[in-house]
Amino acid sequence: MPIGRYIDTLALSSKTLDAGGPAPGAKGGMMGGDSGEGPDKPQVISADLRAAVDAGSILSFVDGLTAQEREDVLYSVQLAHRTASRDFDRFTQAQSWYQRYVEVLQMLGWAAEQLAFATYVQDQGEVRMDKAALSLITAIATQNQLAVLKEAVSALEKLSENDGTIRLFDFHTSADVGGNFQLGAVQKAENDAISMAMGSFYFRADDARRRFLFVSWGRNEVNFWTAAQKMTLNRSLYGSGREAVKKKLEATFASFVSELEI
Repeated sequence: MPIGRYIDTLALSSKTLDAGGPAPGAKGGMMGGDSGEGPDKPQVISADLRAAVDAGSILSFVDGLTAQEREDVLYSVQLAHRTASRDFDRFTQAQSWYQRYVEVLQMLGWAAEQLAFATYVQDQGEVRMDKAALSLITAIATQNQLAVLKEAVSALEKLSENDGTIRLFDFHTSADVGGNFQLGAVQKAENDAISMAMGSFYFRADDARRRFLFVSWGRNEVNFWTAAQKMTLNRSLYGSGREAVKKKLEATFASFVSELEI
């Protein structure tokens, strides 16, 4: 099936922050709008964008990517997220959700290693999910990818509870006593290949906590599953479907994205 026709067949989740919540401010606010409602069209991605919350993902970019390349990553990841979330509950059907998520990414041109989840074991003391997640990604990321991803996670931690960016991330990544999120760092190689080190995570806990990434969990308070994979974008394949992806998302894209200043 031609990629454009495949994209046209996808049904998307439209769940986002309700319009009645606090309006994100200009700094750390949602890209393309200043209210909880979605903008009429997406804001152009700037060439110097270094990190963003994109639905349930924190994505970071090593210097050297063009605005178009950053946009391609944000659009493709959001399309995969929203397709999977339409088909499966990302909190109660996490395994099926991830299968659909990876399937869409592959159809868009991302060549990916097999995604195999393992239970995270905390032998003693407490665990913070941000530190555990970054530790896992260390095994597959370059030094530059890891450095910029750490900056992005640190920037998110420093935001106030009512900041639009942290609210957007919490909305798409946690519900009741479960959660599902991704961390990704994107880099362009010397041969112009676009690669991403991606960590995928989901959890079930004894109680619901806001800012779940940055609180300490006791060994018996949370079950945490982790997976990491390297991904490379076939730019020619994605390019043939780029306009179809943008058309699919254009009215609501920016309601799911918020820039992180690092």
